[in-house]
Amino acid sequence: MKNSISILAIALLMSGSIFTSCKSAVQKEAAARQNVDNAKENVTEANEDLKNQQQDNEADWKVFKAESEAKILANEQQIEQVKVKMNKPSSTFDGIYRTRIEKLEASNVDLKSRINNYDANQTGWDVFKKDFNRDMDELGKNIKDVFN
Repeated sequence: MKNSISILAIALLMSGSIFTSCKSAVQKEAAARQNVDNAKENVTEANEDLKNQQQDNEADWKVFKAESEAKILANEQQIEQVKVKMNKPSSTFDGIYRTRIEKLEASNVDLKSRINNYDANQTGWDVFKKDFNRDMDELGKNIKDVFN
């Protein structure tokens, strides 16, 4: 008898804890509604963040493009100055030097094409910017080497 009372007491305790740990249907529904509301709010915030990021990227792109176009124009002018010096009758420029100038000019044209053809809405903006700046700096260095 003691065993059956102990077993009954344990069973009552277990069933009581199960019932108290379970939420009612109303509580579950309210929690689900709250989760949906939180998810909607998170989506709205994410959309706002994305919109702000796109606006920041667009502004950054405009500044970057203007600066890059100015550098490209300066490179074109420097290359033209070298070409004028090369074409003077007293100049002693050899074929290797001319080839080097042509490569610099082609690199500058390539950079101009890349900046004009890049769609600012593309993904990979940071990679494009990094690669473009690296190539622009390398070209600038090579142009300066020609003058020295």
